[in-house]
This record gives sequence, structure tokens and C-alpha cells, in this order.
Amino acid sequence: MANRSWYRPSKVVAEPMVIVITAMLAIALAFVAVSRDFGRTTHEAMMTTLRAIDASHALLQRDVLRARAGLLSSYDPLVASIVALRQATTGLETLIGEAGLESEGDLEKPLRSLKAGIDADEKLIEQFKTTNALFQNSIGVFGQTLTALHASPDDGVRSAISRVGDLGNLMMRFATATDRALEVAIRRDIAQLAVADAASSAPGLRTLLVHAELVLEFLPAVDAKILAIHASDTLTHAKRLQERYLEMFGDAASRAVWSRLVLGATAIALWLCILLVIFRLRNQTHYLKRRLRLDNAIAAVKNSINGAPLPEFPERMEEALAALARQFEVESSQLAIILAEQAEIMEAYRSHGGSEDDDALILEFASSLHRSGVARMGGRPRFDEGRLAERIRGRRTACAIAGVRLSGGRVGVLLVKFDASRPRPCAFATALMQTAVPTLVDLVESNHARREKKVLEQRLEQAQRLEAVGTLAGGIAHEFNNVLGSILGYSEMALQVLRRPSPSRRYVEKILASGERAKRIVDQILTLSRKRERTSKPFDMVEAITDIQPILQVTLADKVSLQTTLPNQAATIEGSPIELQQILLNLCKNAVEASARGQVVEIGVRRVRFNGRTILSHGEISWGAFICLSVRDHGIGMQEATLPHIFEPFFTTKSQSGGTGLGLAAVHGLVSGLGGRTNVRSSPGAGTTFEVFLPASDKVPLPIRNFYNERSTPTGQGQRVAILEGDTFLLRMYEDKVAALGYEPIGCSSLDEILLTAISSEGKPDVAILDVASLADRHSVAEVGAALRDVPQIFVADRERCRDLNGRPHAEASVLGKPINSRALAQALFDCLHPM
Repeated sequence: MANRSWYRPSKVVAEPMVIVITAMLAIALAFVAVSRDFGRTTHEAMMTTLRAIDASHALLQRDVLRARAGLLSSYDPLVASIVALRQATTGLETLIGEAGLESEGDLEKPLRSLKAGIDADEKLIEQFKTTNALFQNSIGVFGQTLTALHASPDDGVRSAISRVGDLGNLMMRFATATDRALEVAIRRDIAQLAVADAASSAPGLRTLLVHAELVLEFLPAVDAKILAIHASDTLTHAKRLQERYLEMFGDAASRAVWSRLVLGATAIALWLCILLVIFRLRNQTHYLKRRLRLDNAIAAVKNSINGAPLPEFPERMEEALAALARQFEVESSQLAIILAEQAEIMEAYRSHGGSEDDDALILEFASSLHRSGVARMGGRPRFDEGRLAERIRGRRTACAIAGVRLSGGRVGVLLVKFDASRPRPCAFATALMQTAVPTLVDLVESNHARREKKVLEQRLEQAQRLEAVGTLAGGIAHEFNNVLGSILGYSEMALQVLRRPSPSRRYVEKILASGERAKRIVDQILTLSRKRERTSKPFDMVEAITDIQPILQVTLADKVSLQTTLPNQAATIEGSPIELQQILLNLCKNAVEASARGQVVEIGVRRVRFNGRTILSHGEISWGAFICLSVRDHGIGMQEATLPHIFEPFFTTKSQSGGTGLGLAAVHGLVSGLGGRTNVRSSPGAGTTFEVFLPASDKVPLPIRNFYNERSTPTGQGQRVAILEGDTFLLRMYEDKVAALGYEPIGCSSLDEILLTAISSEGKPDVAILDVASLADRHSVAEVGAALRDVPQIFVADRERCRDLNGRPHAEASVLGKPINSRALAQALFDCLHPM
């Protein structure tokens, strides 16, 4: 066929110029072989230096003995010997570098040992010089003093010296050769002199005793240093260095002979190498031309796929495989992304002529590639042709298969099949096929990333929509709080007046109950916008669920039954159990509404750990330990289109039955406030499972009772309470409520008015209640606090506004959120008047 050269490159005849170049190189190598010789001069210098080390060390040992005998007038010969040894080692270093030995590193260790031996000798010499100088001085002074004492005019001194007449002889013998018996005899004579009557009055006698002791002390040390110097390893190290050098020199000389032979043979064989290089270069040229055509085809494939819409990707990918099949002149091609451990094909694309019968071959190859680890992730693809081709029985088709390992235990595999009448691809064609695998896999990975990006963009859009709606709902709720505060306040005061049962009292109770329900709706809206102040303390989720279980039974009524699966050990999280119980109540209420009579609602708690980022139905969760609260029903389930909107405020599928669409929105806000994430699994007719993942805590959980405050309502005893409220209607309500609690209210509609009240002659107020919204914009909380620094203050405002105000730290003042009830106001007044 016309394009058969794609599989078998043409042979190339060597050109005449190659012969000329080969001859010139052969002559050059022959010249090098003849002229190559090992340096004799360096060798002789090495041996001379090694012999100099032996001579210098022998002189050193001789001079040490002479110094011991007192025959040296100075220690310069010792220093000269050490200097000569060091110069010799320096010369050895230079000569070893000039010798050109192949294994110079083998001489470094004995040379370092030789240097270390010389360093040790130098240290011993210095110690010997010091000790020997002291010894020589003491022995000289001893002899002179003893001679002078013998000629002393003092009869007592001569008498004492005569009793130890052999002391000088003993000392001379001891100085010649140390002996234990001589030392004992000398010490005995010294002891006799020390107790003589003249010892205390004759200075010369005391000098004799001192230097005799010094001789006995220093002479053994001098002899020990001499023995150490004579036992030095310097000569041993020098001998080892010489032996290793001679061994290496012999090897080098032998190699020099062989190198001549090798260079000659190399000159003869060099022309063969040159011919081979030229042949490979010609083949490489053919390969690069083919590679260029393949790169152009791949570039066209990329341009076709990268800009294509996501739904058209499979069709474009099949067209790309067909184009590559035409480029390689194969019958068909198939690309697959496989989960190797599960032996599962995630994605597969086939050109025209491909079939699903090849899946078994692809799975086997992917599993083998994953187990063998031959190709690392991102490395060169592994190519296998013959072994798998033999497995295709009954089909006159040859195949080639290539694969590359990907992240997450995945493998990308490309399978091509071609007619049996064609020869199999050569190494060049095989390499070209291998280059196509990463490109095709990258296209699939890019498409997968585009799909993930689209999903994340949709989730981001949903999150932004939730945030916008939550912000709007929060603003509406804060305005509604002002109206609700008046309703609840006057309803509570009306109940105080209407103490006897009557229709009017029932009407007011209905108003108060409706107001409380409205307050709970406002709380849900504030929870949605995450603008409420939260307490965060460790508590046991199991204890919180057990505490609210009776209320859940009442909530579920008789319609469904409740089944709980709780662990025996504590499941500690941080937050407020009230918020967790509100989450559980809303989820159970939602489950009951979705269930038929007689069905079961399952509540479970378990510990989970995520080892990496995990995508959930609503957001994603990072690695770490979590406590999972799950609520499952077996009801009607949800449509796939409904699932993304369930946490949106005011979204409900039960509008006709009175649903507000705030229950699950409040759950979303509470879970987010607790630092958790939510995952929802549902399908029509199969029920719904809500999974709430909250970060686990290692802290000791607090009992649930610590989170509740059931103290009775405290009352005042006529204390003066100044009230700042710009709204006249709310001001009157606050005055009535404060008066009902046993205090004397002083209503003020402006800041100037309350400041005048604080300095009035009637006396300053005991407590000031300040509505933050009624403060003029030019006044900050810090300025008000400075003006009323001696008066306890209670701020009434939206809690997030109190947190955002600049000025006085709010830890020093009470903060009440709107709307305020009588119990909260009474407790705040009591705390201000009776600080702990």
C-alpha cells in the first residue's frame, strides 16, 4: 500500500563522508593510545615523601628521648620534626591530585588517618614539653639544693641530711628508670627529713622536700608521654597509605596497557557507531515528520472539542477518535477511563467500528497496569501490544493498547485495532500512539472539570440567592420586631390586670400566643439570615436528643412512630442544644408531613471522618471528624428539580396546607451557624434522608440543664429607671412595663432629656434603658456611656447592631434584643442593680 512507510522506515545507505570521518577518528585514537603513559615523576615524588615521613618520625622519637635525658638545650628539633611531617602530608595531597588515579577517593581515608596521627603526635609533644620542662627544672633544683645542704654550716641540717645520705643516689637511679621500690624509699627519706627539727627553720631543706615531691609526680607522666609517642600510629597509617598507593599504582599501570588496546579497538569500531547514529537520525527525521502530522491532527481535535458545548462532547470525542484512527491507518480506536480497583468503566468513547467486546481486554489491561505500577501518574504511558493481541482468538485483527495512570485510582486506556494484513506498528509508530493517550485523557479530564465547574457555579448561584433572600428577610424581621414588641408588652400588662378568668382574658391570651408564634417566626427568619447572637459551649448531642424526645413524640402524634439509633458514648459538639433541638424539630416536622400514617421516622447519630474534600448535595465538606445527625422518612420523597430549592426561604410545596417555607431555611441557617454542612438524599416514592454533619469536639460536654435558666421573675423596690425611646407609643409601653415590675419609670424621648434627668436635683436614675435606634447619629455609644458613666445601662436594639457599634465594650452593659418580654427585662434590671 502507498503509506506502508508509516509502519516500516526505509533503510539508509552510509555516505562516503562517514568513511573519511571514521578514518580520521581512528588515527586520532591510535595517537592517543601510543602517547598515553602514567607519570613516573609523580610516583617517585610520592615514594620520596612517604620515606621522608618515616625519617621525620624516627627523628621525633629520638629527640624525645634526648629531651628526657636532658641532652637537648631546647625543643626546636621536636617542632622541626612535626613541621616536616605536616609538610610531607601537604605534599602528599598535592601529589595524589597530580597522579591522575581513577580512585583517588580510596587514598583520602588513609591520608586523613595519617593527618590525625600527626595531630595526635603534636598534641603529645606539647604535653611532653610542658611536663618534661617541669621535671628537668625540679631534678636540677633538687640536685643543687642537696649539694648546698651537705655544705651547710648548720649542724642540725647536716645531721638531718646525714640520716638520709643515700637520697641523692636514690633520686638519680629513679630519674634513670622509674621503679616503685625506689619511689617508696625516696618517700621514706623525704618523710624523715620532714619531721627533722631543722625542717621548719631551714628554707633549703623545705625546698629540697618540695622539688623531691615534684620529681616523683612529673617523672611518671614524662615517661607515659614518651611511651605514647613511641606507640603512635603515624607510621602504621603511613605504611597503609603507601601500600594502598602502590596497589592503586599497579592497577593504574595495568589499566594503561589495557587502555591502549581498548582505544585501538574503539578506533576500529567507531565507524560502526557513526553509521548507526546517522541511521537513527534519518529515522528520527521520518518520526518528526509523522509527529508533526499527528500534532496537527491533535490540535484540530482540541480546537473542535474545547469550544464545544458540554452535551456535544461525546459526539466530538468519537469524531476525534475516528480522525486519529485515520491518522494511524487503523480500523478503529476506543478510549476509556476506568476505576481500576473496582474494574469499572467510568467513561468510554468509540470511533466507527469499535465494539463493546473489547471491554474485557481494556479492564484486564487497566487492572494489570494499576497493580504493576510500571507507569507512574503523569508519567510515560505503558504500551502493550503482543500479549493482548494473542488473546483475540477467532478474529483476524491485531491490536495495540496503551494506558496511563491518573489520580484517584483511575486509569486511562487507548485501544486501537488494525487489519491483520498490515504489519504491526514499529517502535516509532508505537511512540506516536503513546503520545496520543495523555492528550485524549486530558480532553476527558478537561470536560469533567468543566462539568464540575458548572455544578459549582450553580451551587454558588443558589448560595448567593439564599444569602440575598436571608438578608432581605432579616431586615423585614427587625422592623417587625418594633411592632411585635408593643403587642407582646401590652398583652403581658393586660394579663396582669385581667387576673380573673373572663372572655377578655382569653382574648388577650390568644393575642399573646399569636405574638409568641410571630416571635418564633421572626426567630426563624433571623436564624436564616444568621444574625442572632449565639452561645457556643460543648454539649452531648445524644443527651440533647434524649431531652427533647418526649416533645418529638407529641409532635409526631399518632401519625408515625419514632425510631432512634443513638450511640452509647458521648457525641460532643460545640454550640447550643436549643439550636440542635430546633433543627431536629424542624426536620422531624418535615418528615411527618411527608410520611403516611403508620410509617416510621428514623433518627440516628454516628461519628464520621472525612479524609479529604467531599461534595455534598448542598455544598462541600472538608476533612476532619464530624458527628452526623440523620433524620430519615419513608414518605413520598422529592423530585430532582425540587432538591436544590428546599433550603430557600419561603419555598414550600405545602402552601395550600399552611406551610411557610421557613422550617428548612431555619435549619440551613442553624447548621451553618454551628459550622456544619447538610446532605440530602431523596427520590420520588423512596423517602428522604437529611444528614447534618457538625464538627466533633474533644472538650468535656456540659450538662443540658446548664443551658436553661428557670429563675422566677425578680421585681424592683421603687428604684428610678430612665427610659430613652424616640417612639412615643413604645415609650409609654416601656413605662407601663417598668412600673408593673416595681420600678419608677422616667420616660425620655431624646438624649438631651435623659442627660438632664441624670443631673437633676431630684436625683439621678438607678438604671438607664437606652434604645440604640433613638440615639442621634452624631452620638456614639462611647459618648453616651461617658455621660452616664455612673449609671448602669441596658441597651435595647437588634443584636447584630449592638455587636457592630464602636465605643464602649458591651461586656460592661446589658443588651436586650427586640422584642423584649417582661421576664428578660426584669432579669436585666435585677442584674444591673445587683451585680455579681
